[in-house]
Parts: sequence; structure tokens; C-alpha cells
Amino acid sequence: MISLQGRKIVVVGGGSGIGWAGAELASRLGAAVIVADVDPAAADLVATLGPSASFVRCDATKPDQVEKLFAQAVDALGDIDGLFMTVGGGHLAPLENLDPAAWDAEVAFNLTSVYLVCRAAMPYFERRGGGAIVTTSSGYAVLAGPDRAGYTAAKAGVIAFTRTLAMIGAPNRIRANCIAPGPTDTPRFRAMNGGDAGTEKDRQAMPLGKIPLPIDCANVAIFLLSDAASQVTGQVIHVNGGLIMP
Repeated sequence: MISLQGRKIVVVGGGSGIGWAGAELASRLGAAVIVADVDPAAADLVATLGPSASFVRCDATKPDQVEKLFAQAVDALGDIDGLFMTVGGGHLAPLENLDPAAWDAEVAFNLTSVYLVCRAAMPYFERRGGGAIVTTSSGYAVLAGPDRAGYTAAKAGVIAFTRTLAMIGAPNRIRANCIAPGPTDTPRFRAMNGGDAGTEKDRQAMPLGKIPLPIDCANVAIFLLSDAASQVTGQVIHVNGGLIMP
């Protein structure tokens, strides 16, 4: 069984969805967890994890807030040895409606945030002499998305950045891997897909007959953060019920 006993994990974007599932699972497996999210309401949710978890409000697209997050995390925990970065999301729009400002916002939210968070974390991992990073891309990183051009480009960038990070970190025993979720059964997903009827239609298209839940993605992320994946770095694991097999 995977254990995170004694580990110190930072989950960025951990206030809901896959990030929250990862934070909850890490806590259950024995880790001390710092959950960072832009939504201050997430603090009440994090409090349910008990004294080994704490909340830091952070906008991952703001360099000063990201730097402060890791300073606070190390001050609270003494060290960090794992990072799960889950910030991201797409907006549907045809290319002609994706003006430069909207493009910049999409890339900042999905890709620049990953760069800022990982760049801020690396010195702490280097000082410790090792660590594990898991980023979050998307199945759309390897698919054409005519109505989400900015999102697909940014999520493909996350994969490329993560692989580069793995090479940078390897001499210091810092591993970096990426999960790429497909459709994931969340309230937001159901709302975007026409409620229960649309969700059922998507489920029928899944080779494994089920739309993955946030915990299905979190299980993979926590494996990658654990010693069970000690020789895994620079990899992308797709979690999508078989819908995409790149």
C-alpha cells in the first residue's frame, strides 16, 4: 500500500475537483498538506482534514503570491518534498472570438501558472536534495480542440515544460511527471455537458464504461508523488477511461 507518512505536500489549486481529491488522499495517507487556492472559501474545506493540513490563499498567476506561498509552506512544515499542481481550466470559444487578451489569460491560467509554481518550488527541493512534482495537463494536449485553441496549446505546453523540468531536476533527485485527465465527473463538467443527459451520453462513449471521478486522477498523482514511483520521471499518464490512447 502506498504511504505518504511523514511527507510534506503542497497542493496548488486544491480547493476543489482533482486538487481537493489529491489533498484529501495525501492527508489520509499520512502527509502534512498545505492546500493553496485562489478561493478563500476553500479554507473551511481544508479545516475538515484536521491539524495536519492548512490553507494558504494564492493566485498561481501572481509571482509574488506564489513566492509567498512556498515561504509560508516551508515556515509551517520545515521543508517540502512533494508538489501537486492542479490549477487550470478552459473556456469554449471559436478562434475568431479568441482575442489576444483572452489568449494571454488562457495561457497564463493554464501554463504560466505551472511555470511560476514549479520555478518557486525548485530551490526548496534542491536544498532538500530531492522531491517530486506532479503537474496537470489534459487529454486536449494531444487532441485538436477547435473551440479551445488557447487551452489546447497551453496544456500541450505543460507536458513539454514538465519533461524539461524532469531533466533539470534529475541531478538533484527531483522527479517531475504529469497527469492528463480526460472527461472528469465534476459539477462543472456536468453543467458544461448538458446535465445528466449529456453526461450519460459521454459515459456511453467511454471504453471502460465510466467517466473518471476526481479521485481516479488523484490516485495517479499520489502514486507519482510516492516512493512507489521513485524511478518514474518525465512521464505523462492519461486518465480518461480509455477515451484517448495517445
